[in-house]
Amino acid sequence: MSAWLDRTIEERNLLNPAFCAVVLWHLAKGYQTEIANMGEGEAGLPIELAFVGASFVLRGQTRRQLPRDTRTSLATWIQDHPLERSAVAKGVIVLRPYVREAVIFGFHQGAIALAGTSLKASASEARRITAYLKQASDEVRDCAHRAQLVGRWLYKGGTPSTVMTLVGVQA
Repeated sequence: MSAWLDRTIEERNLLNPAFCAVVLWHLAKGYQTEIANMGEGEAGLPIELAFVGASFVLRGQTRRQLPRDTRTSLATWIQDHPLERSAVAKGVIVLRPYVREAVIFGFHQGAIALAGTSLKASASEARRITAYLKQASDEVRDCAHRAQLVGRWLYKGGTPSTVMTLVGVQA
């Protein structure tokens, strides 16, 4: 990871740890919401899926092609969007250091809790994140909204190894 001042303006604006932590919080929140809806306990977002989810959300072209809701299965979407599948797989690798940095930042700020090998969205930070989003741009709010949808979608996609295989990432 390069020093902050050595990063390009785009990296500093689009991939800063605070913004990426908000995306991860929403991914985890969506995943946890789907677990609760299915009555399957209180598990968190498996950390490997944080990298996959971030890749879906942080690339604008991919984010714009995501389904409106979780009725479209992950497998069907991937079959219908082979180029996006490839972009997501590459994004997992490219975004790895930024996601790691966001996990650490989110943990230190209390937004993300680590539960074994899973991430949990801290319920106590919901108000602060909502206040941040009220001040944010439409694109930032879209990223947050889509991240929550992607979190739910990843849960419905199957086990982490199944999701990673569908996306074309080796576990």
